[in-house]
Amino acid sequence: MNPSGDPAPDPAREIRRSKSILYVFFSATLAAIVLGLTFFLLIRGFQWRSALADLRAEPGIEILSVERVGFFRKRLLGLRDPLAPTAESILRKNNIAPHTVELVLTGYHSLQTPYAREREKQERERYDELRRSVLTAVGEFAATTTARREVDLERITRILFATRFPEAMKTVDLEWKDGIWHARGELYAPARAAFVKEAPGCLVDGELTFDQLVDLTESRTSAIRADLAASDLFTVDLDGNYVHLERMRRLIADYDTVCRLSDLPTPRLQLEITAADPGSLARRIAAVKRQLTAAGGIAEDRFLPDLVKEAPADTTATAFLRLVPHPAPR
Repeated sequence: MNPSGDPAPDPAREIRRSKSILYVFFSATLAAIVLGLTFFLLIRGFQWRSALADLRAEPGIEILSVERVGFFRKRLLGLRDPLAPTAESILRKNNIAPHTVELVLTGYHSLQTPYAREREKQERERYDELRRSVLTAVGEFAATTTARREVDLERITRILFATRFPEAMKTVDLEWKDGIWHARGELYAPARAAFVKEAPGCLVDGELTFDQLVDLTESRTSAIRADLAASDLFTVDLDGNYVHLERMRRLIADYDTVCRLSDLPTPRLQLEITAADPGSLARRIAAVKRQLTAAGGIAEDRFLPDLVKEAPADTTATAFLRLVPHPAPR
């Protein structure tokens, strides 16, 4: 014992006490580490089970095997449809980092899945697009070929018609429209009749219509007759000169030309006089005929005796030039 009367410390006991404290500390620390690691592994196990369940539930992903390649790292072997979501995205949803797993997923085309139906839809769309492209190309080729054929057809047909009808084609044009040839222009009756009869035989293809091919004989003679019927030869200007006689000479010359080109006989002429007292008009009638038959005008022997019509006393005297066709041969 020491002089103060307290018991002296026991060194061995102090050493045992220090060792006990260290042992307890290290034991508690180890237990905490083991417990924490246990919780971590338990939670990680739940995460992996959830992740694997989600991967196997995904119709486009097939997990064939799971291998451990380290304490915290696994390798997943399987198949994945290209249209399916990535395995990384599913793992990330379950709090599994991509660096903790090695994915070896081979691409394949799944069957009886939404992705298979989507792939079929895409293939149908690609096929339809390819089909439309082919049809468009074929249509454009056919249209180009048809257009070129029509151009060649027009050129050949025009050459044939210009060779067969050199005179007629000076006043006639051919128009190709909707597979039909349209003859446009004008011809005198004999030339028109011959053209209408022989032209269809010169066509390489198509039909030929003549609705717009004017009969020049009929149109010109009708117009001249109407002009003659509307022109009173007794009409004078302010100076007392007859205003229609020179034009009558030209109209008769035009009519004679139409008859010549139409193989028709030239008609005879006759003055139609309407007056209350025709006898008093002898000088006026003679003056009219004299101007009509002047040099370069109408031949005198073409005139028939005048046709005189009496009218009421208050009627103004008129004179019209009439065309009298030759009697038809019996």
